[in-house]
Amino acid sequence: MLTSTFPFHRPPEVLIFGYAETHYKFRLPWSPLHKPWPEIFLDAPHQALPGKPLIVYLMVKDADLYPVTIHSLNFRAFDSQGAAREYRFEPEKRFHGNFSHLAFPLPLARDGLSGEVWVLGLITAEDGRGRLRVFEGHNFPGLPAEPLRINLLEHPLPYPAGWQAGEMHCHSEFSSDPVEFGAPLEAMQQAADTAGLDFVLCTDHSYDFYYRREKFLETCDPEANFQAYRAQAEDLNARRPHLTTLVPGEEVSCGNSRGENVHLLTFGHPRFLPGLGDGGRRGFRNRPDLTIAETLELLGDTPSFAAHPKARIGWLERKIFRRGEWREEDVHEAVRGLQFWNGHLGRDYRDGKAFWIGQLLRGKRLLPIGANDAHGDFNRNVGVKTPLVSLHQGRNHVFGKVRTLVPSAGRDAHSLQAAFRRDTCVCTDGPFAELTEDANGALRVAAFTSPDYGALRSVSLYGAAAGEARESLLAEWVFEKTDGGPHSFEEKRAFGQGTGYMRAEVVTDKGRRALTSAVFLD
Repeated sequence: MLTSTFPFHRPPEVLIFGYAETHYKFRLPWSPLHKPWPEIFLDAPHQALPGKPLIVYLMVKDADLYPVTIHSLNFRAFDSQGAAREYRFEPEKRFHGNFSHLAFPLPLARDGLSGEVWVLGLITAEDGRGRLRVFEGHNFPGLPAEPLRINLLEHPLPYPAGWQAGEMHCHSEFSSDPVEFGAPLEAMQQAADTAGLDFVLCTDHSYDFYYRREKFLETCDPEANFQAYRAQAEDLNARRPHLTTLVPGEEVSCGNSRGENVHLLTFGHPRFLPGLGDGGRRGFRNRPDLTIAETLELLGDTPSFAAHPKARIGWLERKIFRRGEWREEDVHEAVRGLQFWNGHLGRDYRDGKAFWIGQLLRGKRLLPIGANDAHGDFNRNVGVKTPLVSLHQGRNHVFGKVRTLVPSAGRDAHSLQAAFRRDTCVCTDGPFAELTEDANGALRVAAFTSPDYGALRSVSLYGAAAGEARESLLAEWVFEKTDGGPHSFEEKRAFGQGTGYMRAEVVTDKGRRALTSAVFLD
């Protein structure tokens, strides 16, 4: 994620995704993004479990600069079967704080809507001068109105009992800077519960803890800011134990073997870890504060994961922010996994997955981690494309869409930390896959999906013997497309004696997939 206060054009493949901050002008007299209104926009979970309430959130940012009154919201919801419903709310709410939100429940399933539902919203607002405006979905300059798309699931998630599903890389309002900001922790917890997440690892930027989130250029004590963040998350967990567990972590900027800034995700450590290298708010003083090894030493036995290890980095990011990528020599023994599935299946996924496989071939027992790097972005990601000039929106970094599952008896932070110290996990955007070895050396391959995510199309088993330079496709089960199709699969197979590893992948006919961690054959 590029965070910049410099007015330059960026390559189109390097975009800033997150709730877009539009009021910072870098001491310039004018910017086409700057309007005398707060950022006003709607957001909602991308999917809702059966029986879960669907809540649409109204977010209002920078009303301390530009107070606003929200008079009414009109929603029109419709599904692919032609059913439609309308809802109206009249909050008559005046906003004058830095960041606020309101929640509006929409009983879509109760009112007969099903499957993928599109929600259009009209927001009637009045500024401090008495000027009335009606915004369709948002007031981000230059972006067309896009409906919220919510998949109302008709079946339970296809995950066995005893597995906990989580978002492993996302940002709350404690990540706040001149171009982007995250979501309120309270809204994140509720949206995660609706979408079927058992836990959320909040990984706010280390460099943002040095600054006040309501005034992102004013410095503060990072340790005190970090503890306020932990306290807020723990208070929400205590007050709403029936909802998703929030695990406060950090995305630490630290130095790789070449002295470049890379990012490390940490899982619930108690003290702030410094990392101001690529924060963009101290000019060209961009060297890492700590190396990867020094950061890992401070973490002790807290699980940590390499964030987007092979993400594409533009040359300006390299020059101005000294950003780099993870390399072979950076993957220390204490790094627990590689978060290479980062919301979508682009080149960074393919390169990151190849990097992970390369580590497996070297005998490193690294977990595959799937996440989204969502800054809010419950339903779509909106962010800066060209700083000070233009914005972009897409659906590649949606909160909770790609998740990681671990077998754990509980979903409290302590139990989850213990689970991630072990060697078993699954990352998925829908189906489930499992690979286990019994006492006789036979492997059990299992896969489960639901009609919401599509029937099984293929189950593939990959692996390599110890010392081999490449992995191979060891077995594959391909299913013909039939009415309904198979939604479960189980196979036991003996592969003989040997050493090395095996792993499994599953794909559905809707393009959803899951991949397992590697089983090492000792």
